[in-house]
Amino acid sequence: MTNELDDACSTLAARTPWKSLADPSDAEAGPAFDELVSQSRLSVDMRVLRDVSRAMAHEASPATRVATLLESALRGAAATWGVIAVLRDGGWEAAAVATAANVPHAERRPVDRLPVPIIAAAVHLRNGLVLHDACAADHWRTDDYVRRRKPRSVICMPIRCNGELIGALYLEHGDLPGRFTPAKAALVEIIAPHAGCVLENLRLRDELDAQRTRLDSVEAAMRETQAEMDRTSRLTAYGELAASIVHEVAQPITAIDTSARAGLKWLDRGAPNIEAAREMLAHICACTVRARTIIGALRARARRAAPVCAVFDLADALREAAEILESTLDAMKVNLRVDGCASAIPMRGERVSLQQAIISLLMNGAESMIGTPDGKRVIVLTCESARNLVRIRIDDNGDGFDPQLAERLFEPLFTTKPHGMGMGLAICKSIVEAHHGQLDLAPREQGGTRATVTLPVASM
Repeated sequence: MTNELDDACSTLAARTPWKSLADPSDAEAGPAFDELVSQSRLSVDMRVLRDVSRAMAHEASPATRVATLLESALRGAAATWGVIAVLRDGGWEAAAVATAANVPHAERRPVDRLPVPIIAAAVHLRNGLVLHDACAADHWRTDDYVRRRKPRSVICMPIRCNGELIGALYLEHGDLPGRFTPAKAALVEIIAPHAGCVLENLRLRDELDAQRTRLDSVEAAMRETQAEMDRTSRLTAYGELAASIVHEVAQPITAIDTSARAGLKWLDRGAPNIEAAREMLAHICACTVRARTIIGALRARARRAAPVCAVFDLADALREAAEILESTLDAMKVNLRVDGCASAIPMRGERVSLQQAIISLLMNGAESMIGTPDGKRVIVLTCESARNLVRIRIDDNGDGFDPQLAERLFEPLFTTKPHGMGMGLAICKSIVEAHHGQLDLAPREQGGTRATVTLPVASM
């Protein structure tokens, strides 16, 4: 402690022995404790220290404890005004302000600025600062705060916690010089570390509140982002569903158009072929039912509904798929050969959806041969059944695909075709996987692509 008048700073004055009580705060022990304290030469100091101990022991908010400690220091040092300042972001802020009860009302006005130079000097001296008369001290009487407030006795004690500076305890007496004796300075010095613990507790609580606020903000942002992702996911799903419907229904509609035109030609002949026209009309009805079934299956898949499975003949379903595409492939001048579908192959699954996957793969092969000369456009549909699985192969001699794009071929909306939608292979893969199978694409040595659908016995 540094004194402007070079007064030596001592600890508390000699203590008067008094009887220790187990619980001085007890109702019965209180009067005895007060009587002992009143007989001591340090009765005021002891009451102040008792208040400090109670403030630290009893449950209270950090802000309340800071205010209690300041009031105890103000009363113990007989000061007229005091402040506990905290160091935040390189500047000083008031954490608590107190004015003595006996100070005239005119002198109890709040200060607009803290005594920062005095606080800085006390911090620089490390052990604090005591001014006998600030208004008369050569170094301080020209200070802006001193000129405005005109404090006489001044004491300022740095507040540290765990060796780190976190604040300062400043007290002043506005009327009398030399009020802060070494004993009172020692009392303030005792209170300062307690204030340090409370201020650190307050800082940690404020930091925790700030972190909780930031966490709430982050959680709110995450919820909003998740909601936006859900909306985007739904919109994407709707977009994929719409694209799937357009892609999958295009083939039945094309077949309907082809059959309708063929039927008209049979009827427009000089001798109308009623039976052939009837077959075309029946084919149109079948394609209409097929389109309706495809749309229902796509909607169910979008809702992630469980597939409706039944036992059917896979070989018959493959032959029917080839018949459905016959007119379309003829128009594209593509020759389709079917091998290995003479014997019945019992299968449990969705007949129409599996047919649609095979039809889509056949159409992919046919479209890849647009640049192949007429007469050489051949697709081979082969079905082989073994003990544990059924393997369906579709071979074409078209343009093939870039091996570097192999991993992206099954991505929805990815396409290498100039006017493609990028949904065919993605839908085929989802259908095959729904039947616990696997779809693979591989380049053929003699050119073109081989699509292989492998279905395990478990799906039959």
